[in-house]
This record gives sequence, C-alpha cells and structure tokens, in this order.
Amino acid sequence: MKKVISLILAAIMLFTLAVTLCSCEKVECDLCGDEDYKNKMTVEEVFGEKIYYCKDCKEDLEDLGDLFD
Repeated sequence: MKKVISLILAAIMLFTLAVTLCSCEKVECDLCGDEDYKNKMTVEEVFGEKIYYCKDCKEDLEDLGDLFD
C-alpha cells in the first residue's frame, strides 16, 4: 500500500514539475528588447495585440505617467 501511494505521489510531482518547466517560455520585451521568462513579464492588450514589457520598463512607464499627473 505504501509503495502504491509513493508511486502516485512521485507521478504527481513529476507531472507538476513538467508543467512548470514547460510553461516557462522566454519572451522579448517589446519596449527595450530584453529577454525574460513569460511569467516575469507584464502583459497588456493594445488594439487586440499582446504587448510584453519587463519590470524596468514598467517602472519607467509609471514614472512617465507620474509626470503628467
């Protein structure tokens, strides 16, 4: 019984690891060109197209927006 439970838990862990590693796709920041993993990028939809931008560009855009407030 313990062996079966161990095998099931091992299979679940391997599946979770595979899903996690496969979903980590690198994308390019549309503003500065730096590459980073998709889950670390901010995604916005502009005119029906997805725009990816990195943390640094997000901070720069927020600073630029603060100038106009």
